[in-house]
Amino acid sequence: MSKTQQLAQLFRHAIEQGQLRAGDRMPSLRQLCQDHAVSLTTAQRAYAELERQGLLQALPRSGFRVCPPATRAAPAETAAPQTLRMEHLTTALPMPWGCPFINPALINTTPMNRALGRALQDYRDALSSTPLEGFDGLRRELGLHYLSQGIALAGDELLITCGGMEALTLAMRAAVSASGSQSMVVVTPAFPAALEQLRHLGIAILPAALSEQGSLDLAAVEETLHEQRPAGIVLMANFQHPTGLVMPEAQKRALVALAEQYRVCIIEDDTYRELYFGKQGASPLKAFDRSGTVLHCSSFSKSLAPGYRVGWIAAGRLSDTVRGLKLCSSLGTPLPSQMALARLLATGQHGDMLTRLRASLRQRRDAMVQQIMESFPAGSRLLRAEGGYFQWVVLPEGLDCAALLPLAIEQGIHYAPATLFYPHPVAANALRLNFSFFDPLHQREGVALLGALLRQAME
Repeated sequence: MSKTQQLAQLFRHAIEQGQLRAGDRMPSLRQLCQDHAVSLTTAQRAYAELERQGLLQALPRSGFRVCPPATRAAPAETAAPQTLRMEHLTTALPMPWGCPFINPALINTTPMNRALGRALQDYRDALSSTPLEGFDGLRRELGLHYLSQGIALAGDELLITCGGMEALTLAMRAAVSASGSQSMVVVTPAFPAALEQLRHLGIAILPAALSEQGSLDLAAVEETLHEQRPAGIVLMANFQHPTGLVMPEAQKRALVALAEQYRVCIIEDDTYRELYFGKQGASPLKAFDRSGTVLHCSSFSKSLAPGYRVGWIAAGRLSDTVRGLKLCSSLGTPLPSQMALARLLATGQHGDMLTRLRASLRQRRDAMVQQIMESFPAGSRLLRAEGGYFQWVVLPEGLDCAALLPLAIEQGIHYAPATLFYPHPVAANALRLNFSFFDPLHQREGVALLGALLRQAME
């Protein structure tokens, strides 16, 4: 417990026991510093915490006094959720750990540039046929890519989209249209853009908490399915954003079976599956789907071609509905980027590109994890990312990462606070860090600075 928390607890106990009564004046800040051998900052924070809890009232130029019981407000133990804004996407600061995008410097662009050049040479021939479902060559190569991993997709269910976000949006709209329900189960913490899209579509969010082992309370999920009859379940089962965790395979099977039992769609965002740090990748939920229950959404926007905005959806039993929605939204996906990606997959060069990218990301993750363990406040817990490029850190109780962010930005540090990843008020003592932007040396130096800032806030 920090000195601030100890001091606040001491006075809270005195007030609750009647040793300090309503209307009593509190010691001045200077007196408090002398009596308890604390800094002025610690004294100010202790009184601010007691004021937040409704126990003290600040008097203009006269210090603090104890509030009468009838006027004491309930303590605000949680922070309100934040909506996604452009400043959350910034890479302009020296340490942009809050950015959701991968560092483009890690992507070998030469193979894609060559593939795009060849695609543009063939572009005229392709103009005569631009099917709604996407470029046939890319759909074929994606089917082979999945088949090489032991996953057979039905030939007519794969549809190319304008990035993974369009795939998710089409899946959400299709699930609501098919079920008539206006609610969805969402595994939290969750991808902020998905939460924002659900709000935009007017879909009520039913949170399902992810454990620190990457698993769900399936009994609680089943109870929600039985009582609420939602349109779907939205989640990332592999290298989940923001935690980087993987759902155990037994749970994946059980969740798909549960969804099939209740005739509820699963909307699977599998964008990070190619960025694994182990010897092999994890199976998507789609691999266990035998009835078209899983609407599998993915893209290479986080790995091979971030700026090309090519995604896809394998929509199972809702494929016709998704095609109809695609027709009414974007009509199709730009052809040159599809042709370039198809050519890259056909040459097999993507395998080497992904291998090198995984190695770089793993090295950067290891450097960040090591420095977090050395520099962050005692009691911090990190969920070691198994893939992707995000590290989730849970800090000691009482630290408000959202409130601390403006001070961090003044020092050139940006991170994503926990409040971005939940649809409801939560304790704000967690943050997400993007480890793709720095090599190990600069990673350690930057994390040490952030650790010093967090330790100072604990005093």
